[in-house]
Amino acid sequence: MLKWPLKTSDKLLIAILSTFVVKFSFDEVSLITGNHLYSVIAAIFGMSTIATCGWYIKYITDTETGFGIRQLYIYLPLIIIGIPLTTFLLHPVAGTGYYTGSAIVIICFIFYYFWFCINMLRKHQKLIRENYSGAPGSITVNWMIVIITLQIVEFLLKGVLAKVITSNYNTDVNIITNEYCFIIMTFLLVVLGIWQKSIPVFIPAKEEISQSVPQAGDLERYRLKLEKFMDEYKPYLDPELTIEKLGGLTHIKKLLLSQTLNKAFNKNFFTFIREYRIRHVEAELKNKSNEERTIMDIAYMSGFNSKTGFNRAFKEVTGKTPTEYLKN
Repeated sequence: MLKWPLKTSDKLLIAILSTFVVKFSFDEVSLITGNHLYSVIAAIFGMSTIATCGWYIKYITDTETGFGIRQLYIYLPLIIIGIPLTTFLLHPVAGTGYYTGSAIVIICFIFYYFWFCINMLRKHQKLIRENYSGAPGSITVNWMIVIITLQIVEFLLKGVLAKVITSNYNTDVNIITNEYCFIIMTFLLVVLGIWQKSIPVFIPAKEEISQSVPQAGDLERYRLKLEKFMDEYKPYLDPELTIEKLGGLTHIKKLLLSQTLNKAFNKNFFTFIREYRIRHVEAELKNKSNEERTIMDIAYMSGFNSKTGFNRAFKEVTGKTPTEYLKN
């Protein structure tokens, strides 16, 4: 939930909602007046919304770094394309070549910003898997995919399908897409965005990484220490286990623990803990004292916090679904 003072991610969320409202307003004015200049301005604000979504995804995990001038470079293409587009729409030129070229450039920019957001989402998911043993809804921003994709769908419906299907600028299609997109995006931003928690993760500085490269002997020592601790104390039974918490329990620095997992086990934290939990489930299923328990009872006892997550993990680790496993 939003709290004062606002974090960088909170400010970006407000910026996303604000730019989307401005975009929607220009779209409505364009429909009322029939002036395509407002549609171009709306498209520029729409692209800036997509770009800001990408930065939001980054700063929901990067809670320490501020948003500065370096981050504004992503918006520079919007200024570059916005000025000539506005000028030519105010002073139309003969021929359709310019407008066709402009449409192609806008499409390229839209997909560039879409790629930017997907790239940020991939980095986000990687950080989650390196720091958390589970991914409940409160620490994921998968709902942002809907917002990003919605912008692309809206453009295709308004800018492509309406003309291809009807051979003219279809007002009904534009009104419907405007209204539905506004309702869906406002709901997601207000309801899910406001309740989205920050996701603190460990992001070591480049200097730390270069100065802390464990030797083969050190890696083996940390590997044996970690395996012994996992077998004796079973920390994976904690559904809220994080790499920070495990580092504190084992007295291994987070960076060294992460490097040990990546290099000695060739796994990230999420995969490492998941496999221990699955092995624990398999052992408990063979225990006759658990005959009256369901497989989900055992899964929750083993550290899993959702049925979907458990079923997916079980299939990936054992190659079988829980049902297939029990039949054998």
